[in-house]
Amino acid sequence: MIRRTWTLSIKELIQIARMPILVLLITLGPLAEMSLIAWSTASPIDHLPTAVVDLDRSSASRRLLAKLLTTETFDITHYLDDVNAVTTLVENGDVVGALIIPAGYAKKLSTSSGETATLGFILDGSDPLAAQAELAALEGTVQRQGQEILTEWLGGNELALSLIQPRVRVRFNEELKKSIYTVPSELGLILFAIGLMLAAVAIARERELGTLEQLMVAPIRRVELIVAKAIPPLILAYIAFILMLLVAMYGFGVPMRGSWALLLGSASIFLFVELSIGLMISARSRTQIQGMLLAFMWVLIEFFFSGYGVPVENMPPLLQKLAYIFPIYHYMIIFRAILLKGVGLDVIWPQILAGLAIGVVVIPTAIWFLGRQQWD
Repeated sequence: MIRRTWTLSIKELIQIARMPILVLLITLGPLAEMSLIAWSTASPIDHLPTAVVDLDRSSASRRLLAKLLTTETFDITHYLDDVNAVTTLVENGDVVGALIIPAGYAKKLSTSSGETATLGFILDGSDPLAAQAELAALEGTVQRQGQEILTEWLGGNELALSLIQPRVRVRFNEELKKSIYTVPSELGLILFAIGLMLAAVAIARERELGTLEQLMVAPIRRVELIVAKAIPPLILAYIAFILMLLVAMYGFGVPMRGSWALLLGSASIFLFVELSIGLMISARSRTQIQGMLLAFMWVLIEFFFSGYGVPVENMPPLLQKLAYIFPIYHYMIIFRAILLKGVGLDVIWPQILAGLAIGVVVIPTAIWFLGRQQWD
């Protein structure tokens, strides 16, 4: 059995090696894609175009604007005198937000009578990430300025500002870098997409070449054919995986705190399950193009349930339960836990068992699909 499977795997590798462009696309293409995505998402959201309507024109309003500029989140590109002009700028996408400082702002801050100074801030909600960044920077700046004013009123006694002062300690991502979360997620998604698409054309390619019937009548078991078809994509996916992981670690500062053996071992389980899904798609596809399109559709579905775009915990209860049948959901939990937290098998064994359970269903189904092939 091992000899037959190995021979078939060598045959698959030779067929892939005859297409050097494909090999380059499989290994270097995902690496370039992950690097571009990581590069674009790793950068902080800053220097956002902002409009200002300063109707107070006081030293207090100028001090507020100076503090906003020091955050580097804001680029004040428009100084306006008319509040109505803000609407046009926001609608045209010329600015992400507009700050309105009303008349009398400084006067309210100069007295401790308890009167609250009000600021107006208009945000373009069509870009929620940029809008949230501006809102957080504005709220932080306003809060700091308010504390400074209270400190002045209390004679410099800053401890009297609050009876409760939280002390926050962040673990695993001390600087709260977005790239520490997004880069591993992108790496896992690209890894699964590579394996799935390679496997999705394996059987369809044999059908187009006219060699599928020869394989099916050859003295080999269908499980041997499944394994032989899965090994070459598995090898290529591993090569791309290691290259991407090294770039993520040394190029974007993603830590590797766990066990390499556990990381690669768990990846092999889920990759083989994903490859079996790709072979099922390939078995039902008449051409390689059809197999690629079906695989692409499956990748989009898995992207939704991976938790990258939308956290699974925030989905409706029915979709949360549906996510358990997708291998990428479990592998994303394992991948982030090993990579970022350095956990061991005692923590991630439920996800590994889930992957094995999915494989118990998927692999026999793939074998059954192969047994129902038609030769026309």
